[in-house]
Amino acid sequence: MLTASAAATINHLLRAAPWALERLAPHAGKTVRVDGGLINLSFSVEPDGAVRAAASDANEDLKLNLPMPLLMRALAQGRTTLNEAQMTGDTSFAQALAYVAQHLTWDYEEDLSKVVGDMAAHRIGETTRGISNWGRQSVDSLQVMLRDYLTEERPVIAKPGQVAEFIASVDELRDAAARLEKRIELLQEKKPS
Repeated sequence: MLTASAAATINHLLRAAPWALERLAPHAGKTVRVDGGLINLSFSVEPDGAVRAAASDANEDLKLNLPMPLLMRALAQGRTTLNEAQMTGDTSFAQALAYVAQHLTWDYEEDLSKVVGDMAAHRIGETTRGISNWGRQSVDSLQVMLRDYLTEERPVIAKPGQVAEFIASVDELRDAAARLEKRIELLQEKKPS
């Protein structure tokens, strides 16, 4: 049931981008299994490049391991996060899927305009983009403030320069200890019995 719903959604996006259907069509009959931890889906590619829920006994040509935290990050940060997913199986199929996933976009304003009209859809799209940009800017600002707080005001985390200085000091101390050990060995060898 879930796989069929996901396939319908994917096909809606694919049919809006004929290039994506063309990219997947050579892989007709191949099956990809998406292992998302709690959610596992299997899709087979149709001759036209669309996807359908795979038969329960279908052999997987490609397995995509997509842990839930990675899926959530992909939804929040964008498709480039999917590059971190682990894929095993047919490499040409994997490359085609990765390319489609990387470049396929949803024109939600177009779909929304069919329901509420062009002008309202455009306004909703502008508002959504504004909120998204505001959220990204807020997260970036919070990261900068937190980094400054933890390195400057309440130094819990060392600055990169301090870490490098500490490592250099440790290296110098190790070298000095090695030299001292060598001197002691030389003195013991010269010591009369």
